[in-house]
Amino acid sequence: MVMFNLSKKCKYSPIGLDISTEGVRMLQLGQDGKRIFVSGIAYRPLPKGSTGNDSNQEIQRQQAIEIVREILKSGSFHGRKVISCLRADELQIKSIRLPHLSDAELSQAIIWECQERFGFKPSPDRVHYIRSGQVKQDNETRDEIILLAVQENTVSAHVEMLSKMRLVPIHIDAEPIALFRAQCRFLQRIEDNITVSVLVNIDLSKTTIIIAKGRRILLIKVVEIGGRHFNQSVSEELNMSYSAASELRKRLMENAASAKTDQHDEPPSSKGNGEITLSQNDQIRWSVSDAIRGRVEALAHEVNLCLRYCSVTFRGLRPGKITLMGGEAYDTEIVKLMTEYLDTKCVVAQPLLGIDLSQIHMEPDRRTELAEWAVATGLALRNLINNTNMTQNLELSTISAGVNSSVSPTAGGISRSANYASNKPR
Repeated sequence: MVMFNLSKKCKYSPIGLDISTEGVRMLQLGQDGKRIFVSGIAYRPLPKGSTGNDSNQEIQRQQAIEIVREILKSGSFHGRKVISCLRADELQIKSIRLPHLSDAELSQAIIWECQERFGFKPSPDRVHYIRSGQVKQDNETRDEIILLAVQENTVSAHVEMLSKMRLVPIHIDAEPIALFRAQCRFLQRIEDNITVSVLVNIDLSKTTIIIAKGRRILLIKVVEIGGRHFNQSVSEELNMSYSAASELRKRLMENAASAKTDQHDEPPSSKGNGEITLSQNDQIRWSVSDAIRGRVEALAHEVNLCLRYCSVTFRGLRPGKITLMGGEAYDTEIVKLMTEYLDTKCVVAQPLLGIDLSQIHMEPDRRTELAEWAVATGLALRNLINNTNMTQNLELSTISAGVNSSVSPTAGGISRSANYASNKPR
């Protein structure tokens, strides 16, 4: 699972820690000159039964604490410094339009806007704003501002969890920003400044949609549709338990991955040992596809609304492809249905593409894309981002969320950036 480089000349990133409703992912990168490599990687799922309902977040935090402590005992990571993130559904994200203001004026206006729109008054280091661009409204040019705010109890619980993990937090990032950072490093050419990127991160509980032009995010939206909902649809349509439906979908995704990597092998035959044969696989796949079609089309409709909003607001933007991230991106039926509905090619993300994986050992059945590692990759890249040409001029920052200034030199004050985007189309 994890091996690491022992070269004393290498620089190591803080550990990128991604805690989702599905499990815990930890990723550490090393840099040796221009070469970036994975020096440590680990994944542990949350215990079965805890991912079916995330209402009790305290139980999940305790499970995550135990998992991280277990992983750290292996000695596979360098140091205890960590960059973690708040999940998109833990944040308050909203797009607003204001007259053009100076940074000082806008900083004051942001606190009032948060109180009016979110129902609470965040302290300055719990809110982040982004100038996503200028838009026309009622014959006036206004600034479209993206607010990202977090409540104090959410930050306190997260920081306390990191402390119990015996980790040293360097930054607390926002999940959507980590996702974009992982993909943004591929935008190196001059012509990429006008490239429209559409990222759709489908995890167990939700989907995060990000639309960007070049390195400027134009829109962020969180949709309450994820793998759990697909599993539930299969459970209801095929009259099986939720856990059986989850295992069935996982098995089909693994079969599809095996077929992709073993294209020259003969199709498997039925041996009566429970393995799905080619013909059985087709029949079951069709049934599962029919079961999830409604949910996938609902998700695709949300993506389409986002695209239409950006096309109107930011003048005719049209992507050449849509990049799917997260564990659900391995479902070939989701990729197919999304492509059909949106009439745009959907591809599976490869967040670790171009990063040397030779110094780690991964199980033989690991998928080549590693799309589920997008968040952890974006987190681990944060402190390496200014030291490599592939991410030159990328201007991203944290949500400034709750790491005490004695721990993080970037905390304190209202954080801002020229890049990012909105919560939902209007």
